[in-house]
Amino acid sequence: MFLTACAAIAREHDRERYLACLYAPDSRRDALFALLAANHEIAKTAEVVSEPAIGQIRLQWWREALEGVEAGRPRAHEVAIPLAEAVERGGLRPQRLYAIIEVREADLDEDPPADLDALDRYAAGTAGELHAAMAEILSADPVAASLTGTAWGLLGLMRAAPALIAIGRRPLPDTLLQECGLSHQKIRDFGGSIRLGDAVRPVVERARLHLVQAHDSVNFHAPAFRPLRLLADRASDHASLLERADFEPFDLPPAARPTGGLIWRHAVRMMRYRLGF
Repeated sequence: MFLTACAAIAREHDRERYLACLYAPDSRRDALFALLAANHEIAKTAEVVSEPAIGQIRLQWWREALEGVEAGRPRAHEVAIPLAEAVERGGLRPQRLYAIIEVREADLDEDPPADLDALDRYAAGTAGELHAAMAEILSADPVAASLTGTAWGLLGLMRAAPALIAIGRRPLPDTLLQECGLSHQKIRDFGGSIRLGDAVRPVVERARLHLVQAHDSVNFHAPAFRPLRLLADRASDHASLLERADFEPFDLPPAARPTGGLIWRHAVRMMRYRLGF
């Protein structure tokens, strides 16, 4: 029941990673779903609380839940119990989730990232740590996975920037906005009439750099890395969409729920990987 619940959470809230994990070995899939479900529960904190203090309490609950997992006494929770199984038998290191919790505290602050390097560290500490944890479950290269995850995080923030800014979040680095004569408040006030391309372009270029670095890793083409390679190629797809829109998130087509088209694309890519491409 608990593992089914984790798969359902991943399928509903982290569908792109969920679909990639379907190509993982059967013996690793449940651990991956438990990890994705736990990450979703941690990541959504800022969206489900009404004030930062409540968010801190929620994150502390997850720290204590991880302590129980490590001690072999998981809380009676639909994610904590399979998470303990993932730690005991699935190769998951709780330290990755602790690190994600620490970085996610920034979501409760109103301050934007100071510069591109600060945004890069945030992406590395969230999506980068998550992909590294996935790699460890898969017995794959966590360094290459961290690079692809960091790229995924940067691109996800840029694609979601209009929605995040609309709810009061500040995902764009201050220095990049100042160079363009912009602010998050101005973007919130004027919406799609604001041109963000000059601020978004450096972030997409940084993501592309991480993807190239990961691709150059000797372990990027290893069979164990293939589910994460699917996500790396998917990140490249997202970068291409932003590039074709002249780096304007407001001009992206409405986000579509990944369905058969993405499943087919994954299948074709996996066939190419197996053929040595």
